[in-house]
Amino acid sequence: MSVSDLLARGARVFYRVFMYVQLVFIGVFVLVGPWWALRGGLAGAALLCAALGVLFDTRALAELLEWAPAWLQRAAVRVAVASHGVAAGWALLLIVWPIDRAWAPLADSENWSDPIVRFSQVDGFVVHDGGGGVWAWSGDDWRDLGVPPGGRAWEFHVAPDGALWTAPQGTARLDRRDPATGRWHSLGRPAGEFKALAVGADELLVTVGGALHRLDLARGTWSKEQALTGRVESLALGGGTAVALGASWWSREGQGGEWVDLTRPAKDSLDYYYAAVGGRGWRYAWHSGLWSSDLQVAAPGRSFERRTPPAPDVRVIVADPDDGARVVAGSWGQGVWGSDDGGATWTALGLERVQVRSLAVDWRRGVVCAASSNTIWDRGVFCRNVPHGQPSGSSASEGDESRGTP
Repeated sequence: MSVSDLLARGARVFYRVFMYVQLVFIGVFVLVGPWWALRGGLAGAALLCAALGVLFDTRALAELLEWAPAWLQRAAVRVAVASHGVAAGWALLLIVWPIDRAWAPLADSENWSDPIVRFSQVDGFVVHDGGGGVWAWSGDDWRDLGVPPGGRAWEFHVAPDGALWTAPQGTARLDRRDPATGRWHSLGRPAGEFKALAVGADELLVTVGGALHRLDLARGTWSKEQALTGRVESLALGGGTAVALGASWWSREGQGGEWVDLTRPAKDSLDYYYAAVGGRGWRYAWHSGLWSSDLQVAAPGRSFERRTPPAPDVRVIVADPDDGARVVAGSWGQGVWGSDDGGATWTALGLERVQVRSLAVDWRRGVVCAASSNTIWDRGVFCRNVPHGQPSGSSASEGDESRGTP
């Protein structure tokens, strides 16, 4: 056999093996894909994957199983088609099924993409619409609070005095809306890669370039928090407690208190954790993924301990600024959950299939609002009463208490 014949035969074998591996990869993807999407509440993606799966089942699955007896090939095709048919039916049901009736959708909010929601003691329920505009809910319609000078923002927060703060994309500045005049103005921040923003009564914290910087609101001066070593990624500030998470985990009690280096879970040292704080010194840290989440909770005076998250993919946690053991969590397609004991036990609040990335809670009246980040289906802002526990006395926002809307 000549060298050219050997090369040709080798090329054919390589091509056949390559095509076989490719078919195996595609087959596994289209078989698992619809159920993977349904787990995250992605009905549209599940429907598309199911359609592609049926096409693969009828066109390529038998070729993939050409080594098997004919009866086994037919059985495999029928089982695969049935699996994709069930997934497609489930996805269609999710698309046409009404959103959880316990949650009231707010008018016109379905036009927004990835909004951020907050409660304010001055303006009530406020929303950054994802496109740059800021709105306040008046009970049956929206009131325009103007567009921050920087437009679309990475972060949107409400200060205890009712001032609204945004962190614009791609520029070293912050925008603030004065609660007295209703006017927006900008101020500079330290230059560098921006990660997180947290606003308190007398201070503002930002992470820039992996370092933590503090703005004294009374003096208008910036300073770098030298006590923290290593890169800082996420922040939380409220209820007299501050938390900074990154290469190390840090906590501080009181504005003038010292930063204390906490022990970060060694197992998850490479994961990015988000932070939340509540009243009386409660602290929360969580890492999320479509298949699993990790939740760490530190009760007052204690170190972080692992708790079981309420859903596989927790995206946001909001704690009561008066009683930090009371907390509400939103997930990626697996509902909203509430806890009265610091995450030791959870109560399902519904709203499954909606991808929740922003939550706001009026703890005084016991109202929670969730913003969907969906790009096609189930877009909007949804609100309901919080059935677990009793409302606290923290928030002073106005609204219709009887309807579970802000």
